[in-house]
Amino acid sequence: MASNFSWTKQWYPVTPVSYLDTFQPTAITLLGKRLVLWKEQEGKWIAMDDTCPHKLAQLSLGKITEQGTLMCRHHGWCFDSAGKCTHMPMVRDEKALATACKSERSQVVTYPTKLLQGLLWVWPDDNSTAFADCTAKQPAIIPETQVEHSTTDWFMSEVPVGYTISVESSFDPSHAQFLHEGIAGFSPERAIPIEHFALLGEMSSEAGFTLQHSGYNIFNRDMDAKRQFTPPCSNTTIYQYANGKSVLFQLYFVPTKPGYCKHIGKFIGAG
Repeated sequence: MASNFSWTKQWYPVTPVSYLDTFQPTAITLLGKRLVLWKEQEGKWIAMDDTCPHKLAQLSLGKITEQGTLMCRHHGWCFDSAGKCTHMPMVRDEKALATACKSERSQVVTYPTKLLQGLLWVWPDDNSTAFADCTAKQPAIIPETQVEHSTTDWFMSEVPVGYTISVESSFDPSHAQFLHEGIAGFSPERAIPIEHFALLGEMSSEAGFTLQHSGYNIFNRDMDAKRQFTPPCSNTTIYQYANGKSVLFQLYFVPTKPGYCKHIGKFIGAG
């Protein structure tokens, strides 16, 4: 399967909005890149490099000013929602200040963001065309027909397990009875062989793939499951039971740094 997949030209859910402080900047890591998230005056969430161009201090250690800018804690440089420097407290000459603020060397790279279904999404590409490029793709959100049944909040945790293992494990349900023993009724004694496990349709780096399988424990032996992977990090799993009831698991596995991955998820019951 040939692929020219771009890891940066994708939408990633980086956090449930409920985990963010609207009055303080928040540091995150995505694809090994350190970013800072903050909310500007008009209510838009901003994502930018977590590095001040002056002395390379972390902007996430700064604060959001009354003017709606992000102030660096080291020397007080301020940046607007576009990453433009708006103020340097130690520069008194107005002409010199204007020149310095217009310089590309005083700018911070910003990234496209979206707020959908209670999640903040970031497009971590730093090309000059990023804000135009991101409009060609939509984030892998929960199917709209399922949203109305949602009764649980998003959960999130960063674990010392890499992206590849995290994603692979979510498409390998037979591990649950053993790895998650003692949680939600999982137990090795309740495991049963999966009788049916197959790929539905084609597999591609852009569209992903869908797997279908039968039950894997004594409680879901009559279940029919479909697990859909949508690049770069979405697993939408639906369990359909013989009695007409169904359960949807929406999971995201967001690569933060080597050996670590952020798990974000929600469970939805219907029927």
